[in-house]
Amino acid sequence: MKEAEKKYIGIMRRKSGEERIKIAMELRKFALRLSELGIKTQNPKISKKELKKFLFEKIYGFSFPFKKSSK
Repeated sequence: MKEAEKKYIGIMRRKSGEERIKIAMELRKFALRLSELGIKTQNPKISKKELKKFLFEKIYGFSFPFKKSSK
């Protein structure tokens, strides 16, 4: 394990569970935004609907198999 990684783990272990969750959520949000920007760069004319579908497939590795109900 690299020194920086050991230091990071030590810092994270000293944080409360709430702080760790908050950091994880912020990192997730950043990663999603970064992925979204990458997709938009490669597909400048992509619709919001297609972008959402593309992100889902990129994250989960498959298309969403269900259709929205008409309710």
